[in-house]
Amino acid sequence: MLTNLSIRDLAVVDDITITFEKGMTSLTGETGAGKSMLVDAMSLVLGDRADSNMIRQGSERAEIAASFDSQNNPVLQQWLVEQELDDDNQCHLRRTITKEGRSRAYINGRAVPLSQLRAISERTIDIHGQHEHQSLVRSETQRQLLDTVAKTQPLLTELTDHYQQWQSLQQQLNQLEQTAQDQAARRELLQYQVNELAPLNLSEEYLQQLVQEQHQLAHASQLIATAESALHQLADQEQGAAYTTISHVLGELEQHQEVEPRFNNLIEVLNSTVIQLDEAASDLRHYLDSTDVDPQRLQQVETELGVLHTQARKHHIEIEQLPAHFEQLQQELNALANIETHTEQLQQQLNQQQQICLTLCQQITEQRQLTATPLAEQITQSIQQLAIPTGQIEIIVSPMANNHFNETGADQVQILVKTNPGQAAGELGKVASGGELARISLAIQVVTAGSRSVPTLVFDEVDVGIGGGIAEIVGNHLRKLAISQQVICITHLPQVAAQAHQQLQVSKKNLDNSTHIEITTLNKKQRVEEIARMLGGVTLTEKTRLHAEEMLSQSQS
Repeated sequence: MLTNLSIRDLAVVDDITITFEKGMTSLTGETGAGKSMLVDAMSLVLGDRADSNMIRQGSERAEIAASFDSQNNPVLQQWLVEQELDDDNQCHLRRTITKEGRSRAYINGRAVPLSQLRAISERTIDIHGQHEHQSLVRSETQRQLLDTVAKTQPLLTELTDHYQQWQSLQQQLNQLEQTAQDQAARRELLQYQVNELAPLNLSEEYLQQLVQEQHQLAHASQLIATAESALHQLADQEQGAAYTTISHVLGELEQHQEVEPRFNNLIEVLNSTVIQLDEAASDLRHYLDSTDVDPQRLQQVETELGVLHTQARKHHIEIEQLPAHFEQLQQELNALANIETHTEQLQQQLNQQQQICLTLCQQITEQRQLTATPLAEQITQSIQQLAIPTGQIEIIVSPMANNHFNETGADQVQILVKTNPGQAAGELGKVASGGELARISLAIQVVTAGSRSVPTLVFDEVDVGIGGGIAEIVGNHLRKLAISQQVICITHLPQVAAQAHQQLQVSKKNLDNSTHIEITTLNKKQRVEEIARMLGGVTLTEKTRLHAEEMLSQSQS
């Protein structure tokens, strides 16, 4: 439940703190005193959109804080624990708004995004505004009303998940089918290109080997002549061969080796050189023995390379890129070839998700139908007590056209009303007058309030346009709600205010050319005066006071 609300520098509010008690609390005061400002403050601290124009003139920022006792709210406790924001069954919210439009939010002293304040709101307070009846004519509002009482939210959450999967699969299938149509010509071209390249040996290793072989064959004569010349100069010529010359020098040095020890290093180097020259000559002879000029092989290689170059030009690439390009063409062709198989798989998955959705829709429909008639009877009973004595409510649950379904189920939900005998039930917006619609809305709020899990209900002048004995009935309804939930009611009706366990008076004062709002928790004597004012206006008589005292005594008995 809400225990405290503090507001500083918000609109005409300077600095006030309100303490709320269990049961029913009424907030009363003159028109324009600022009662609805308190509801605005609650909405802001629970994550509603803020406007820097709401900051009190002359102030740098506004601050709103609210404290909740979560001891008897396990849903809130669990959420706080999951978010690591728990603090001994307390939930303290704070929000600041600066003139520059920046906003900051805190839960139990930790900075949080606004979305977490809104998450707290879903678990703590349900606020009903004075113009809420206007939304009741919308089919979405009527469906949500029925779902609240029918407790279909777990099923709707599951349905939303599967419906989104169904939509995603449907989108993929549509794209795949469109791709299959668009890519028919592409698939034919790819098949032709793959068939043309497939007979060729397009491995990177073979291509490199072929290019190298062509280069060698094209220069075979020159290579052989070079090898023969090198062999001749190194070893085979009778005079001046490198091997012969170095061997001769080595022999002369060896003859003087004992006389000059420093020749030893030279002899060792020349010995190594002679060995290497001998090995080089051997390699050259082997090369010459194994190498031959083969014009026929050269022609074969050049013909094969010519085919590859032609294919490379057709595909606007270099010959070295052919292997990778061929692999890419194959992959694309395989992907297109698999479209039919993929389409069948997607269709199966789509059918499975659709069946799950339809099963969930059926369960939701059954819960709605089971709830619709009893709920309509309860609302009918309530509106008949609120000065629509012959009024009747019908809640119709009918299937959507063409077996359609979405994340809200497969139903159309309509609330119909009959306000006069012999009259056919019709749509709320067409049959009920503005005043009747407001009373129907209030009846619905009272009847369905017990179906909501939030511990605090706030009613902001929802009883506008109601008076007399009906107002007393409204007050009785709200007081009954306060047995199980905390009820905070902003009202102009003395019959409603008198039913409250706690009464707060909101007043506006002008001091030092500035407007201030004050909140006073009224004792019994002050309540008599305030309710007398609400009954009799500016001039209070003893009779009015007695009437006020009687109303309080009756409501508190």
